[in-house]
Amino acid sequence: MIKRKTRHGIIFLAALSIITWLLPKHSSDPVSKPPLRLDTRLNYALWDFDSELLDKQGNISLRISAPLLRKVAQSEVATIKSPRIQIKQDDQQWHITAESAIITADREYVSLIGDVNMLRLNDISGETLKIITRDVMLRVSPRTASTESLVTIVQFGDRLDALGMNLDIINDSFELLNDVQAHYDIP
Repeated sequence: MIKRKTRHGIIFLAALSIITWLLPKHSSDPVSKPPLRLDTRLNYALWDFDSELLDKQGNISLRISAPLLRKVAQSEVATIKSPRIQIKQDDQQWHITAESAIITADREYVSLIGDVNMLRLNDISGETLKIITRDVMLRVSPRTASTESLVTIVQFGDRLDALGMNLDIINDSFELLNDVQAHYDIP
């Protein structure tokens, strides 16, 4: 049998434990919250990366997504694995894929490395233009792209092959640089 004095001690300790548990804890350490912004002074990697660039009206004009983005703080250069880029220009959408990409610190140049596929889709007419090439330099603000590699352009069943290309997305024009060959589909 428990003595009366011991029983009172047990009850007092239980009550003290409950009161301590119920009272909010005051500590000098702030509650850990997720960071509001990423500290770009550090090297970091982002999985399932997705970023959007908005125009002056707040509409999405460029979107880039990838399974992995790595950024080196010292050079501020980002490397991307399997990037998928969507560019909205008037009634047209460009869908661009590559094996990898490098983004400069000022985010103005995107070097698409390896096999590059570019598909332009007109939202109104449904017309498509497909460009297959390698190693493309995409300039974000002027919306231009260039390559010195072999280029194949397919539209309406017709095909153009060339060595090198300059593409102006805003003006919807391209210039084939060397050794141009055309293959037309005769109806």
